Amino acid sequence: MTAPEAQSALRAGNAFLADGNLRAAVQTFRRAIECDARLGDAHYNLGIALRRSGDWRGAALAFRCAARLNPADFDAMQNLVTTLGRGIADGAQPFRGNDRSCVDHSRESVSIIVCSIDEERLARMRATFAAALAGLEYEFVVIRDAESLAEGYARGLGACRHEIAVFAHDDVELAPDSPLSCFTEALDYCDIVGVAGSRSVHGPAVNWDGHPHVHGWVAYPCADPTGWDATLYSLESGLLHGMQALDGLLFAVRRDTARRIGFDAATFDGFHFYDLDFTYRAWRLGLRLAVSTELVVFHASAGDFGAEWNRYAQRFRTKFPELDSPPGPHHSYGVRLPSRQDVARFYDALRGLAVVP
Repeated sequence: MTAPEAQSALRAGNAFLADGNLRAAVQTFRRAIECDARLGDAHYNLGIALRRSGDWRGAALAFRCAARLNPADFDAMQNLVTTLGRGIADGAQPFRGNDRSCVDHSRESVSIIVCSIDEERLARMRATFAAALAGLEYEFVVIRDAESLAEGYARGLGACRHEIAVFAHDDVELAPDSPLSCFTEALDYCDIVGVAGSRSVHGPAVNWDGHPHVHGWVAYPCADPTGWDATLYSLESGLLHGMQALDGLLFAVRRDTARRIGFDAATFDGFHFYDLDFTYRAWRLGLRLAVSTELVVFHASAGDFGAEWNRYAQRFRTKFPELDSPPGPHHSYGVRLPSRQDVARFYDALRGLAVVP
């Protein structure tokens, strides 16, 4: 089989697809792939044909092949996410996720450190965390008068009693069956674990370098109050090592390690860059950073990158002048789903997809 034969089959498949002959299109795209398995367009168009035929599982696998062949094929990645989301919304379960039960770490003790002046939001956050902390000894250390997140977290770290410190925004909530013990387990294999991060840092943002370096899954409320945007940076699932920085919405670290790193409340005396500064310095010290996709996380805020953020970005550049590269390609893929339960099912399907051959 030759590359010209593959291209010929691809063109024939495209013609069948345009005519609505889905069965012939699927067969012909598969013949093109048999001729040249690295022909990304054939995998992508096979995904289109299979999805129109109602084959959610096959379509998702085809889009995954196209995305793996070309990490810059952002359309393939988004079509994969959209396909999984449509299957979930229609009641299908294209893939079964991993068993997310974790090793028994019931003897671990955890301090949840949070800065908040909003009692209602704090109550929602505490309720979901309490469910996720079942089996663990824990305390909430609430800083109600933080001058900045760095200052508040430093104060909370000084006051906490337990060995593991979990830093969380007060607008972060967890799914009911999302055990925080996955974080305590992860700290057996890394020094700091979060839910979003990057394997490369060359500028003033955790996700500055863009794809394919950024990883993690987080859900955000839709602009209207009727659903959730289940977003992700990559398809990688499990405990993802080799990060250079983590997003601060939720991360865990052993208390003594956090005290050794310290928060720079003098430079970052507002509510930006405390996380990038803390985790990037940790990486420079030789500590191991990782992202876990085992938690289903809902975050009420996608971040504010206005004038205040830019002011602290300049402070970060002054502190780390070597990080002066232009931003890389950045895409956050996502699908809109009607309920938190559907979001949890969607992420479970992603975990299942990650282990399918």
